Formats: sequence, structure tokens, C-alpha cells
Amino acid sequence: MTRRGLERGRVFLGVVVLVGGCAWPADASPLKIRDIRPLFQITETPAGPLALPTDVAVGPQGRIYVVDGGNHRVLAFDRAGRYLFSIGREGSAAGEFRGPVGIGVDGAGRVYVADSGNHRIQVFDASGRILHGFRVTSGGAAVRPVDVAVDGRGGRLYVSGSNNHKVMVFTPDGKPVREWGGEGAGRGEFRYPATVAISGEGRVHVVDVLNTRVQVFDGRGRFLADVGEWGVLPGQFFRPKGVALDRRGRVYVTDSYMDLIEVFDESGRFLHVLSGEGRIKKFTSPAGIAIDTDDRLIVAEVLANRVSVFSLGR
Repeated sequence: MTRRGLERGRVFLGVVVLVGGCAWPADASPLKIRDIRPLFQITETPAGPLALPTDVAVGPQGRIYVVDGGNHRVLAFDRAGRYLFSIGREGSAAGEFRGPVGIGVDGAGRVYVADSGNHRIQVFDASGRILHGFRVTSGGAAVRPVDVAVDGRGGRLYVSGSNNHKVMVFTPDGKPVREWGGEGAGRGEFRYPATVAISGEGRVHVVDVLNTRVQVFDGRGRFLADVGEWGVLPGQFFRPKGVALDRRGRVYVTDSYMDLIEVFDESGRFLHVLSGEGRIKKFTSPAGIAIDTDDRLIVAEVLANRVSVFSLGR
């Protein structure tokens, strides 16, 4: 099916129909959906509106951090969405950003930002004060980091790189530990890895954008499983961007072209599509996502210039 056919929702050979933005065989069982409840949205700060937010993270006490990429800054809000403070501005000095993309927060509230345009990771304390930063390199060449995730067990930083198609592992102070990947479509290879999420057991989930899948590894880079594949049926992706894990080990993946979020179990089996009031929930270019300890889903909707917060209801 072509993109034009998807957009028009045509039936092709009586086999596939478009159901709320998701293609589905005409003779298949009903699409599995699970309702979520909207709580609030974040669109403004005292310094102006959000512009192209790409990623979100949750810190201690439910604090919400937003990468406001179009404004070259990181924003902090309390768990109710009330503005707290802003970190950074456009530039290359310590504490400044050029096109930041991804973000991670550790258990102590330290904030790690993938400062993509400056080829570095910057680290801040819970109040937004710069602690340190380090250049991201691979084989001696500068890398544009896309995301950074913190392993809560060992404190290692897992960084995805857009121009070297690898996952790189660093100590918290920036010393390289290992890396894996390279451009390709095989297991353990990537075509533009994006968001990284780490389970409580140390399983590393990496969105492999152009290979339209999420790859799962152990902490040393050994391949464990694939989640999803290319396509427009439930359990498939057209343009995956973000991944998050809930406390039950379920895997949530955003599809920024299909404008929806799909959910899988920890083995990669499709469970359902998120919905609202019994209908598939359509987002606007969803990218980075996070889930807090109260089962609230936080979604960066890039082209809507907003962050939306929902109750998962379980």
C-alpha cells in the first residue's frame, strides 16, 4: 500500500482497510485497543511557547523534563505541569545547546542531555546547574548523539549516534566503555538509531528508525530480540521514534508517521494500540515518551509544539 493510499483510506483488493490511521486486514479479528485518559498539556513557559519538543524524561518527585529543541533549551516542570525553570540557550559554551534531541535522568536527579549539534553530552544537577560535559566520539570522529539513557543499576550511559549508526556506552564522567552496531539491516546493526530505554533488568531497547523496529540487547550489546517490523498493520511500524517501558515490562513505541502508540509485551508480542473513548488515539508526530511511577504517559508531540500527559489507568 502506498502512502497516498493510506492517507485516503482506500480498500486495496478487498484486503486492507484503514482503521483510525492504522491499516488492518478486512477479515481479521477486531483491533486490540486500550483507552488512556488525558490529564493536561504543556505548551507554554514564561519565556514563550514550546518549539519542536523532541523528548521527555521523568525525574524524582515526578518532575518532567522536556527537550525544547527548536528553542535550544531544556525545560523543567513539576508533576502537575507547572513551570519550574529553563536550562540553556543556543550556543556552544558550557550549559548551552545546539539542537538538543534526547534526554535522560538518573535516580539522583542528574539530567543528561544529548546536545546533538555540539557533538556532546551535557550533565546538570537537579536544579539545572551545569556539572560537566564530554564530547561524543567513535573511532576518533565526532558523533551527533541522538539520545542518552542511564542504566540505573551500573550508572553507565547509553548513547545513540546518528552519523555512525551505533550505540556507545560511557561512564558517567564520559570515559568510553564499549560500542556496537554500524550501518546495516542485520541484527545488531542500525540505520539511524534514536531513542534508548533501559529496563530495570538492564535490557537496552533501541529504536532503529529506518529499519522500522526496536532492537533489544543486554548491557554488553548482545542481541536479544526484535520488537516490530516494517508495515502498517498492528504490531508494525512506518516511522518509529520513541520507546518507553512501564513497570510491568511492557514496551510502548511511538510511530511519528502513523501518529499512534503501540504496546508490546517484553518478548515483543503486540498487545494493543493506545486509544481514547474507544477510538484509536491520534497524536501529532509523537516522538520521545516517558512513563512515571504513577502510570502516567508523557508524550512529546513535535509538530504540535506540545507535551501531553495521560493516565494509563492501571
